[in-house]
Amino acid sequence: MNLPRRALPGLLALGVPTIARAEAFPVRPVRLITPVPAGVGAEATVRLFADGLSRRWGQPVTVENRPGGDGVIAAMAFLGHQDDHKLFLSFAGPFTVNPATIPNLPYRTEQFASVSTVAIDHIAVVASPTLQAANLADAVRLARAGAGTLTWASSPGGIAIAFAAFAAEQSLALTRVQYRAVPDMLNDLGEGRIQLAVMPLATALPQARGGRLKLLAVTNSSRSAAAPDLATAAEQGFPAYRFEGFVGVFADARQPATVRRALEETTRAIVADEGFGSRVRAAGQTPFAGGTADLDARILAQRVLVEAGLRHLSPGG
Repeated sequence: MNLPRRALPGLLALGVPTIARAEAFPVRPVRLITPVPAGVGAEATVRLFADGLSRRWGQPVTVENRPGGDGVIAAMAFLGHQDDHKLFLSFAGPFTVNPATIPNLPYRTEQFASVSTVAIDHIAVVASPTLQAANLADAVRLARAGAGTLTWASSPGGIAIAFAAFAAEQSLALTRVQYRAVPDMLNDLGEGRIQLAVMPLATALPQARGGRLKLLAVTNSSRSAAAPDLATAAEQGFPAYRFEGFVGVFADARQPATVRRALEETTRAIVADEGFGSRVRAAGQTPFAGGTADLDARILAQRVLVEAGLRHLSPGG
């Protein structure tokens, strides 16, 4: 996000030193901090992006995985480094969901500056192999027939809010099971202890290829190149169920505008590289570098969807 003029005095009042206006960037190793856990499908994009930066800059770029807390842990780790040689690569939740759901959020979104979108996340609705459903429409019919007997879980944040709102809109009586760690959720799904889940396609694909879950739908407006036979929710008769994830890169808002513009151009060059793109697509994401304006617009649009979902779920909403 671009830093409003009113926010800078606020940062100074907090005693946060301004970042020196270096003429060149980078001149030493860079930290790339992310809330994406190590070992999940989406981390491939993080590592590939870090490698691309390192090759172009001739400087080491170290990935620091700080999962947990719906992105709060990583956001605070990023802000806690009083150094201008750092970047934040994140899904949208810290900027779209957390401000609407976490009271006394320990950071402000204005402390981050959007650089560019890096990849679009396809979000998948999946089922245990034991559930007799081939697609989302089947799952909805089963949920209606066995009111209250089906359980579901989700990756945190907007993904969960969107699915809960969809279930409420469809009058589905489902029981939610919450997990601290994605591997535990995947294990229970594979064993049939839960029946439905929602997660990034990049996380679901390796499990689906191994027969440990079934892909039912994607919630994006279009299909994924990594799973072209997987229909969207809209194609299955649920046009209102649309939620699209994305990964973006952010700088400290105190970073000089010239450095942020150079970062944007570097990001565009990395994402345009066919080697980067082919590997990201294979992992289940879609490479896309729309620049600062695109990332800001996507954040705003997802905020609207999240707030609408929360209103739908609230009593009387």
